[in-house]
Amino acid sequence: MTKILDELRKIIKLHGGEEIINSVNSLPYQLKQSFEESLALNLSKIYPAKKIKTIVIGGMGGSRFPGVIIKELFKEKLTKPIIINDDYHLTEFVNDNTLIILSSYSGTTEEVLAMATQAKEKKAMITGLTIGGKLGQFLRENHFPYYLINPRYNPSGQPRIGFGYFVGGILGLLVSLGIVKEEKKTILKSFDELEKKIEDYKIEKVTKVNKIKKLAEEIFQLLPIYVVAEHLTGVGNAIANQTNETAKSMAEFRVIPELNHHLMEGLKFPKKIKQSLVFVFFFSSLYSSQVQKRFIITQEVVKKNRVKTLWVTLESKTKLDQVLELMAIGSFLSLYLSILYHQDPKIIPYVDYFKKKLDEMKELPKIPS
Repeated sequence: MTKILDELRKIIKLHGGEEIINSVNSLPYQLKQSFEESLALNLSKIYPAKKIKTIVIGGMGGSRFPGVIIKELFKEKLTKPIIINDDYHLTEFVNDNTLIILSSYSGTTEEVLAMATQAKEKKAMITGLTIGGKLGQFLRENHFPYYLINPRYNPSGQPRIGFGYFVGGILGLLVSLGIVKEEKKTILKSFDELEKKIEDYKIEKVTKVNKIKKLAEEIFQLLPIYVVAEHLTGVGNAIANQTNETAKSMAEFRVIPELNHHLMEGLKFPKKIKQSLVFVFFFSSLYSSQVQKRFIITQEVVKKNRVKTLWVTLESKTKLDQVLELMAIGSFLSLYLSILYHQDPKIIPYVDYFKKKLDEMKELPKIPS
């Protein structure tokens, strides 16, 4: 396994080029570009913050979890409630005091386009992030302010690998409105720190000294359950998504303390699956003391059930820096897993197949009895 992770030429051949590697390496630049550009929209001049009662972020997949990352990271600093909407329908309470942030990398996500139509009907305050497509056309033709992404740091073209554009972009919009209380200089400093930190994760660093490559080897051929809590909750969601699409591998994420109220009893059966599981505990010294205790005891319970566990301690000193650190770990981890599984992350054949079949299905088929 180690050999393939350290053979750059073979990896480039497997991936059909360096686009994926370059996109993963460029996460700090995606964040910085999108944050500064979305902040420059000065959304508060168009939508007065005092009028906004609620924020709804609508998105799917790689355009959805960035909103979750922001919501969970700044949970204790948000001045207005944020709701993540991930289906076709907006809730009844949406009205002219609601800010809708429509999130779709391609601009063609049908659920988001459905939300857009409803948001307009409900006279909500509308903005969005996209590289164009039908969503870009909708926002432009209706004269709604929005962040048109120029994805120069995402040559892969994949939303989950260019998700820095959405984390930085949404953050810029919310900082502009004063909904997230964080200094611009603090955020930019964290982006700069991330740029330094990921040097140790890059593909040029051989497995012997690359802890993310070692982690990928430990997870390879197993079903990872990523365990997170508090400010890292949204990133757990992101890593599971990236493992699914980038590595074409099953993965799940679970949150402490919620999992302590049911999942531990579910580890007993079926016995056959135990050999296929690995619980990856992403631990932070910034978790509350009660949650830290729960992490330690939860790992003990998982071990008692004879399920493999891995423990990863975040090194950064602030919550923002830890979130960025784990975002990078997830991106490189899914990249290395894709290599071990000999998969090309650029292609998503089953997602493409599904969308094609959905488009072709003009009427509901006969439902199986």
